[in-house]
Amino acid sequence: MIVSERAYRYNYNLWLIVIAVALLFRVPATYLLILFTAYNLIFYKQFFFTNKHLLFSGLIASPFLLDLLFIGNNDSILEGFKHAEKRISLLVLPLLILNQNHRINAPLILRVYGVITTLILGFCLVRFAFVSPELFVKYLHGKDLWEMGYKFANSIGKHAPALNLHVAFVVVINYYFIKEGIGKLKRNLLFWRIAIFILSILILFYINTRLAITNAFIGILLITFYKENGFLKFRNYRKTFLGIGVFLILAVAFIAVFPYSLQKFTTVTFGHLDKVGKLDELENPEKTVFNGLVTRLSIWKSGIELASKNSIIGVGAADGKKELTRYFKETNQNFLHKYEFPVHNQYLDFFIKFGLLGLIVSLLYVSLFAYIGITSKQILCIYFFILFATSNFVDDFLIRFDGIVFSALWLSIFTKNAIDNQKNKLR
Repeated sequence: MIVSERAYRYNYNLWLIVIAVALLFRVPATYLLILFTAYNLIFYKQFFFTNKHLLFSGLIASPFLLDLLFIGNNDSILEGFKHAEKRISLLVLPLLILNQNHRINAPLILRVYGVITTLILGFCLVRFAFVSPELFVKYLHGKDLWEMGYKFANSIGKHAPALNLHVAFVVVINYYFIKEGIGKLKRNLLFWRIAIFILSILILFYINTRLAITNAFIGILLITFYKENGFLKFRNYRKTFLGIGVFLILAVAFIAVFPYSLQKFTTVTFGHLDKVGKLDELENPEKTVFNGLVTRLSIWKSGIELASKNSIIGVGAADGKKELTRYFKETNQNFLHKYEFPVHNQYLDFFIKFGLLGLIVSLLYVSLFAYIGITSKQILCIYFFILFATSNFVDDFLIRFDGIVFSALWLSIFTKNAIDNQKNKLR
């Protein structure tokens, strides 16, 4: 099949945008990834392999390679291969993207992804109000606000923390392109960028995951004060404080409408911290600490103890949760055993499953975002490191489609952009 170089580049950028947006919905995203792989194989002559490309492809694929290395450590080899299959995109995506013999337009991909994702989620929020009016009205009256974000996320087939991983990233992307457009865009275009940014913040608050809201605010601060050649001059601060002001105003307004949000960030999160490892002493742990920090700390305490006993090779990728649940029972933690809580910490999850090497690989994979972002001065890549590193501290996104493909895609895009930019400088 003969396609002009210009048309191929356009189509490839379009592919990356479509896949990034489609990751909101697992089933269509899975089919698109298969089609994307087939598309690359059809145009195999566009591949250009170098040692550097292959090195970074291998580093991005390291969690998948870890699965293969420890495949025999599972009680069931078949289950071990099933867990490895979940992470195969960590191998496929970097091989396909990094080894393309052409540049990709990373800024265009990011900007369009941010706008389309915001509009889709905005539509989904309106749809939720029509499809589940009783829930929407109930939340407006301040009832059962703890479930608000989860019900909305479930309405589109997503887990709220995973959805907020996308939304926090989109909020910061939208703000980045507002800042980039100040003084360069016409007023009407800048107005629409600001409108998209505000919509993305409202969606973020509605889903209402604590860490994602915090991360989005950190990202806005980072973008506000960052400049490639140093900090902004004082006289320019007023323009770049736009995002901070809008975020804080909307936060105050949201808390006024949904006051439980403030309680969620304070007493619900930090209550009963003296009961770490002793949750059964509480009269009703389901009601008082089910979503509290003390429950996470209790899980992590048990996880560290279990991982320390199996620090050489771990307990196996397919057996991590089963062994942790068994350990809850052995240590008489009935509440944790009853609900079979996962570890909710990616670094500890890999430590339990693969031993010390698993802990090192998980830290290496996440740190790649920081390395690529800092060395190539890609501020959105640096922010993705902050977002993904902290999110994996309270959840385990490298065992979920949401986190695996999402991180592999963006890490491949940022790395490809960094390598291409370095080539241009050498020329």
